[in-house]
Amino acid sequence: MTRPTSRGHAVVIGGSMAGLLAARALADHFDRVTVLERDRLPDGPDARKGTPQARHIHVLLTAGRRALERLFPGLMAELVAAGAADYDAINDFEWIAAAGRAMRFPSDIRLLGATRDLIEWGVRRRVLGDRRVTVRQGVDVAEWRLDTNGRRVVGLTLSDRTAGTTEQLEADLVVDAAGRGSRTPQWLTAAGYPAPRETTIDGFLGYSSRMVRPPANFSGDWKTLYIQCAPPARKRGGVIATVEGGQWVVTLVGGGKDYPPTDEDGFRAFARSLADPRFAEAYEASEPLTPIVATKTTVNRVRHYEELAGRPEGLLVTGDAACAFNPVYGQGMSAAAVGAELLADCLRSRGNSDDGLAADFQKKLAKANTRRG
Repeated sequence: MTRPTSRGHAVVIGGSMAGLLAARALADHFDRVTVLERDRLPDGPDARKGTPQARHIHVLLTAGRRALERLFPGLMAELVAAGAADYDAINDFEWIAAAGRAMRFPSDIRLLGATRDLIEWGVRRRVLGDRRVTVRQGVDVAEWRLDTNGRRVVGLTLSDRTAGTTEQLEADLVVDAAGRGSRTPQWLTAAGYPAPRETTIDGFLGYSSRMVRPPANFSGDWKTLYIQCAPPARKRGGVIATVEGGQWVVTLVGGGKDYPPTDEDGFRAFARSLADPRFAEAYEASEPLTPIVATKTTVNRVRHYEELAGRPEGLLVTGDAACAFNPVYGQGMSAAAVGAELLADCLRSRGNSDDGLAADFQKKLAKANTRRG
């Protein structure tokens, strides 16, 4: 394949899924790509401080799975070889909705049973194996640097979290994939630009999760058991999902501030309160492998970068930094993968000029993130 025209040096803020996938898209269009990550990244499929949400249930939707496979051919087979479960998303999925049990039948829709840690590790291995991509760990971005006209981002000021030193990093394009904690709105206003309008919807959902080993004599015919919340009458739900190594991740969900507890007795009592007794029966027969962890960081937040009339060139915003979904529908990883493909398409279609790239990309990303059906 003929490589597109090279553009110099691209910098990605954030080394989680959205940042890694953006780096993959950029690598085909830039001489080099640098990913800046505050954390120290693990060598294997292990948890890290910067992704506490990874300890809860994660789902790779069909669109995301297909996009990941296009970006990294053979990735799904690699994850299955590493222990992920590949199963029928309809026939092996027991879904208890407000109206009762959903129909189950054989289908060609596949579900990847894997933790966020395993999926991110698989992506990270591929990205780090690309000689065009470098990951800088343990660094913070202190601020942008603009050109003399104040119209284009041309670099970043970095702070080393260990040494406490600062340095200047030149960039021909900066992609903010720093997640919910993105500081781009503040940087925009500090540079004299308007911050994006924000839309937030908060269902006040909370999650409590732990990993368990299924009972040796388990006889259920499902790989995932999902008790769906149905507010306002039924604010509680839960998921038991098969992941790598045949383990289960057990996640309890509570809406309207009915947050599931993190103590053992409270966790069991919450599980027993769900609409289907099989959930508590399966959990109580299992062997706990990890402590119970909780999160309440679930608000839907859209930053409307597509609306900005004034903006500096050379800056794109993607992933949760642009649109953070409530995780209840498992859209985050898939949205990041679709966003990476959109980024590649935008770069490919613009030839040698990146003028107007920011506006073009943010409009297309916003459309993809809000698409219905």
